[in-house]
Amino acid sequence: MNETTASSNDRIVEVLHALVVRQEAAGVRELAEELGVSRSTVNRILLGLVEQEFALPTASGAYRVGPRLRVLAAALHARHPLLARSGEIIEELAEQSEATVIVAVHDAPRPQAVVVARRRHPAPVAYSLEPGTVLPLHAGATGRAILGRTGIDALGPEALEARTPETVTDRTELAELLKQDRRAGYVISIGQQFPLAAGAAAAFSCLGLTGSVSITKPRYLTDDEDLARFGPMAQTTARAIEDQCPTPPVPANLPSGTTHPAGGTALERMTRLLAILVAEPAGVHPGQSLARAIGANIATTHRLVATATATGLALTDGTILHPGPRLLHWAARLGPTRDIGALTGHILREVAETTGETIGLAQLEPATGTVEMTTVINGVQPLHYGLASGVHIPLYAGAAGKAILAHCPPDTLEHLELEPLTERTPIDRQALIDDLQAIRDRGWATADGERIPDAYGLSAPYFIDGTIAGSITATVARFRVPHLDLDALADTMQDAAHRITRLLSLTPTL
Repeated sequence: MNETTASSNDRIVEVLHALVVRQEAAGVRELAEELGVSRSTVNRILLGLVEQEFALPTASGAYRVGPRLRVLAAALHARHPLLARSGEIIEELAEQSEATVIVAVHDAPRPQAVVVARRRHPAPVAYSLEPGTVLPLHAGATGRAILGRTGIDALGPEALEARTPETVTDRTELAELLKQDRRAGYVISIGQQFPLAAGAAAAFSCLGLTGSVSITKPRYLTDDEDLARFGPMAQTTARAIEDQCPTPPVPANLPSGTTHPAGGTALERMTRLLAILVAEPAGVHPGQSLARAIGANIATTHRLVATATATGLALTDGTILHPGPRLLHWAARLGPTRDIGALTGHILREVAETTGETIGLAQLEPATGTVEMTTVINGVQPLHYGLASGVHIPLYAGAAGKAILAHCPPDTLEHLELEPLTERTPIDRQALIDDLQAIRDRGWATADGERIPDAYGLSAPYFIDGTIAGSITATVARFRVPHLDLDALADTMQDAAHRITRLLSLTPTL
């Protein structure tokens, strides 16, 4: 029973990794052959990933990375100190060295490193190691600096590959080089990973991860004096990166209210664990609070944690669980961007097809208190209302704005000037207060010609981790309203808003 569960969890991670590193869509047969598992197993996992929005089907029947994983990747970039802060640190180093600078971490338990950040100085000839690139530990400065921290046993039992004629593949000789590296505090490598490259690297630790910062430049543009200068520069930058990481980290005890009902599939529990790791990069205690958050008993939770650590999704010292290198690998490949319109586009299209109406996504900009209609999907009805995207809309007039305003801080309305936009615009402050309360009570807003004279709107709010973030609106030509089933439309819009909330939020209870 335990082996079956562990195998199922492993397969979920394998399928997710295959989707991420490929980035282009892949079919069931293709993935099954690549992973060496049955098509039925891959198909079952993919269907579960689609349900959790970690994968999306394409029109051709293939599958690609879903928006939920992109949400987690963007959140990890924002929350993990290594991803959030190392970029600006190595920006200065790239400028000083006039070279390509990368940050990589040990992709434990595998004998390799993965690039998680890169800055490149503009030059006619430069090395381009994209985030997500995998490098060996034994060849080149990047990997060897990490190996100096982890120890040579991290290479495992396999024979070492000669990447170039200069690559050291003899373990005894490599061990001697590591001793020299430790004495110096940094690594110098010439042509061991790339034939015409020279570089220097130094190691660091961050939230359980072992990594290195390295400078790489074409050898013919780099003399020995440059390399002697690059080593200490890399060492100083590695220390600066370490300084940005909490030491020792303070793990989170998940609140008692952070719970999921017991049960569900292995895939559901795995995706909940991913969200928790991203939400709490400083670490969580793998005990009862984690079990409640993922909706499992403690034995099942321990098996899930074992899979996470074995696959590199998580790292643990036995008491604290941190995001692991595989999660950082995925984040590096998928990038830091969170385009809410793109992430929710499949939901908006489904609603437009289901209702036949024009569907708009409005986003609140908290810093300015402004709302923009960022995405519009036209309806499929023969007569549908056309909306413009990229326009700012008022909070007090129209369904989209009022659905948001109803959940803003109470003093937000006090600072709004209620200007009449049409003859139906609500400019009576008390009447608007009453309307906002009704919106909160029923969960959705309506507006009849308040912003656009001939338009009727029905809107439901969506939230990100409990904070109002925007609304999704169905806009209808007013003359068609008597023929609509407004209750059914309201249910559809609320369901879509709840789905968007779950997609964009990290909080496990959502």
